Amino acid sequence: MLKIPTTVFTPLEYSCVGLSEEEAESRFPDEIEVYHSYYKPLEYSLPHSSSEHCYIKVVCLRQFPHKVIGIHITGPNSGEVLQGFAVAMRTDSLTLQVLQSSVGIHPTTAEELVKLHITKRSGLDPTVSEC
Repeated sequence: MLKIPTTVFTPLEYSCVGLSEEEAESRFPDEIEVYHSYYKPLEYSLPHSSSEHCYIKVVCLRQFPHKVIGIHITGPNSGEVLQGFAVAMRTDSLTLQVLQSSVGIHPTTAEELVKLHITKRSGLDPTVSEC
């Protein structure tokens, strides 16, 4: 699996590393779990900008230790945010537990990755209220 981080530098940046949800499902049928969340970047708070397209998705293997096989972010500075997580993925030891047990720097977009807990499969609403 290639672990080359990529960013599309458009007005709303898109960054990813690892497998897409579709690629993961194709390679590991019925063996993936997708954690996701919408988020509101700090710089969107004061001008009351719409954050409806700011979204984070982490694709993991469902079986313990829930190895992370893909990370996807849309939002401002997503390339900057993803860089450190891409380095962690290169170690082949990034798991959901490692993410969730990390202390997030508050208030940052990167913190949203360590707070992920809603799965697509659960059907719960991934919209974040306020911090």
